[in-house]
Amino acid sequence: MEGGATARTVRSAEARDLDLAIALADAAAAVTLPRFGERLPFELKDDATPVTDVDRDAERAIRSVLADEAAGDGVLGEEEGHAPGADGRTWVIDPVDGTKLFAEGIPLWTTLIALTIDGVPVLGVADAPALGVRYHATRDGGAWCGTRPLVVSGVVSLDDALVAHSPIEEWYRAGDGGHLADLAAVARGTRGLSDAWAHLLVAQGSVDVLVEHEPCYAWDWSATQVIVEEAGGRITTLDGGSPTPGSNLLVSNGLVHDEVVAVLMEGST
Repeated sequence: MEGGATARTVRSAEARDLDLAIALADAAAAVTLPRFGERLPFELKDDATPVTDVDRDAERAIRSVLADEAAGDGVLGEEEGHAPGADGRTWVIDPVDGTKLFAEGIPLWTTLIALTIDGVPVLGVADAPALGVRYHATRDGGAWCGTRPLVVSGVVSLDDALVAHSPIEEWYRAGDGGHLADLAAVARGTRGLSDAWAHLLVAQGSVDVLVEHEPCYAWDWSATQVIVEEAGGRITTLDGGSPTPGSNLLVSNGLVHDEVVAVLMEGST
């Protein structure tokens, strides 16, 4: 009896957190959608990443809801930094992941909402409002696009894999263009596609591998990490390590992950 009550309480808490995350995504969409569709000016922040007024306004809208509904929780956002909480719970948010796409009027951008407890992501929502789709996952609760369960692909060999990648210029500026070329030579096919939207394509089995050769941060991967892993996939750095602030990312169905690492690391010093 007591154990059953505890289990129901845990499930109820998870449901409340998910409801709140969805409310946060709704708050962001109310800001972003009316201003999407035409090319917008953007500026570069100190870390050379782009930002628009929409990014800032959407993050403020999210923080306003959190201040009302979860005032004791911490918040880590791309645009306004970290406001610590008191209980180990932190909402990690990226109001517009894919700002350049948003500013160009391309609908492959997302709003990312994650809840971490003691630094571990336990819930993720990825909203693509311009496409009318929303993804979510909770630890041990599966990954979903709406009501459709997500499962990564069953591709077991890189030569049968479709590989998405961040912009080619990022690889060559870092002197690693040859590694991307090596990967392309082995893979069945490649597509220039990155950011959270590509993470979600891995989670739903449309893409087998994503390699991102650009600095990524907790707000870039926390939400999608839960979604990808609950769908059966894996997220690491390109060399197979754990993501850290400013690291690159490798997202895969898990089955070809080690093979991708081996190809990328061959000849590295």
